[in-house]
This record gives sequence, structure tokens and C-alpha cells, in this order.
Amino acid sequence: MKKILIQQLFITTLMLGLSHNALAEDKKPATDSTPRQSTMIILDGSNSMWGQLQGINKIVTARESLKTLLENAHGNINFGLLTYGNKKKSCNDFTLVSKPEDYDKKKMLRNIRKMNPRGRSPIADALKQAAKNLPAENAHILLVSDGEESCGGDPCAVAKELRQSNPGLQIDVIGFRDEKEAQLECIAENGNGAFVVADNTERLKTLLDGVQAKARTIVNVTGTPVDGNLPGSIEVSIKSTHTGGTPSRANFSIYRPDGSNIASFTSRIQVKEYLEPGEYRVKAQWKGQSYTNKVIVQSGKTSTLRFDASQSGMLRLSSLNSNKEAVKANYSVYLANGDFISRHVHQDNVDLRIPADEYRIKADFDGTIQEKNISIEPNVDNNHVFRFE
Repeated sequence: MKKILIQQLFITTLMLGLSHNALAEDKKPATDSTPRQSTMIILDGSNSMWGQLQGINKIVTARESLKTLLENAHGNINFGLLTYGNKKKSCNDFTLVSKPEDYDKKKMLRNIRKMNPRGRSPIADALKQAAKNLPAENAHILLVSDGEESCGGDPCAVAKELRQSNPGLQIDVIGFRDEKEAQLECIAENGNGAFVVADNTERLKTLLDGVQAKARTIVNVTGTPVDGNLPGSIEVSIKSTHTGGTPSRANFSIYRPDGSNIASFTSRIQVKEYLEPGEYRVKAQWKGQSYTNKVIVQSGKTSTLRFDASQSGMLRLSSLNSNKEAVKANYSVYLANGDFISRHVHQDNVDLRIPADEYRIKADFDGTIQEKNISIEPNVDNNHVFRFE
């Protein structure tokens, strides 16, 4: 009997020990060597964050956006938090709430909820401070701000410097619709990141999902991301031998397959945009030239599209009526595969510089339509006259 009691006591002690170890394991932070994305969130605490966007305080929108991001992250990201402007009206008002390696979701959400905007906007120094707390690999900054630098720094230049010192760094920006968003766009552009305005709920959601998809790809380096429905991204630029082969400033537009516009960008050297997996059409306009191409976006991956403006020719269109008089007409230009390039309404003539390729051109005069297939050759003027007889 005594032997049985001793055996039972041993088993009970063993079970309690196992239970204790299991609980202890639950409390321990992950110590495996799996690579993770480290994201430093920079949250604007300047007084202007009390302003409203569509009737809602900007700081409220910022809190909700970050809450969505943190609550939907699946353990692939270590988040850190840096705030500025929320304690005093000083250009030295920075608070490193937590580093990525010390990430605690509940604690971070509490700190975000307690954010009380009141100060200034030292964005340039905030970017530097955030970068100091990131590892060399898989580094990411998410800036949430409504305004421009107010402490004499140049955050656009700082973003460029940070990328030069760490080419793997990416800086995404969530901004707010006002006259000061150009600087925030520049930060994203120089940081090889995306810029979205907080009131564009569709693009905002895609950006937040895209941050997660990027992290999942880092973890699952040997195959496809866990969730194939999470967004990927595209990087778009244009170059020409006339500018030494370096990317040039141009206007870019991204379209869905049905032709509806997702986003347009003015005078950008490079554009990065998070998109749901699928096929899209991208259009670039540079020095009177229009370029278009399709791009396939895959979950968690970045698709690169580089337009080459080196080879182009001039297309000139005009129309004559039955009396051989010049008339105004509507013109449309398509690639031979049917991709739309441009439309010109009620014009005497059209002068359009476009890349060397095969095209289909169309003219509409008083409801009568004529079409023509035409080849554009490099550095050659191509003239076509539609004759409506």
C-alpha cells in the first residue's frame, strides 16, 4: 500500500511539474531563430492631430488603424513604438515606448489609446530615432502623421540617407488629406515605401494587410506565404538614355482590369503600392509620352515594373471630311493587344510621343468610326490622316 501511495505521489508531482513547465513556456517569449520583420511605428502626437478628417479626429483614425494592424498581425512582426509631440511643446519631445524585441501587444495598444497630442513635429529626428532601434535586416518603419516637419529638419532627405545606409529598410507612411501631404509622399518615395491617405479606407486596409504579407514572406522564405489572399506590392519607375538611364520624374496611374482607377501619382521618381493579388494595368506619362503595361501581383511579393522611354517615336493624327477640309474628331490610341493608351476629344490634330510598338488608332467624326493598325518606329515621325468621305 505504501508503495502504491509513493507511486501516486510521484505521478502527481510529475504532472504538476509538466503543467508548471507548460505554463512557463506560455509566458516565455519566442526564442527560436525564425527571422521576423521588425516594425517601428512612429505616431504623430502634434497638436494638429486633434483636427478632423471626415468629421473624426485624426488621432482617433490613427488609433483605430494601428489597432487593426496589431490585432490582425499573426506573430510574424515584432512591433516597436516611438511617439513625438505628445508630452510637451518641444522639438526634443520623443518617447521610445518600446523596442521591437520587447513587443507586448496589450501594452502597446494601451499606450496608443492614451496618446494625447499637444506638441510639435520633429519628423526628421523621429525617423533617425526609429532607425536606431531596428536591426539591419527585415527593418520597417510605419510613420503615421498629418503634417510636415516643424523643427527645422528635412525628413525627406533623412529617409533617403537611412535607405542608403540600410538598403533593406522600407518606410511606409499613413497621412491625412491636407495641403501638407507632399512631404509625407516624399518620405515614402525615398524610403521605398507606400503612401496612403487615411480617408481612403480601401487603400489603407490594403497597406495594413500588405505589411503583414511582407512579414509572412520573410518567415516562410522557402515557399508561398501562408495566406495567398494577402496583398503584394508593385514598384514602378521610368528611365531613358536621355537622362543617363536613371529614373525620371513622371506621372503614374494604376488601374483595375475593368479600367477603374486605384491611385494616381504626380511627379514621382518611383511609386510603390500595395495591391490585392491579381492583374493590373499601369500607365506612365513622361514628357508627353504615354506608356502602359500589365503587371501581375502575387501575395507577399513585390513586382517590379520599369518603363524604358529610350525608344519612342512621334504619332501625328488628323482628319479630313468629304470636301478634304480639316475637321475636329475624337481620337483613341490602343496597343495592338487592346490596352488603352489615351483619348483626345474634339481635336483638330494629335501630336503624341509614344514608345516604339504596334498600335491601333481610332477616329470618330460625327458618329462615323475609322480604325487603323500602325507601327511606331524609334525616332521616326509617323503621320496618319483619316479621310471621312
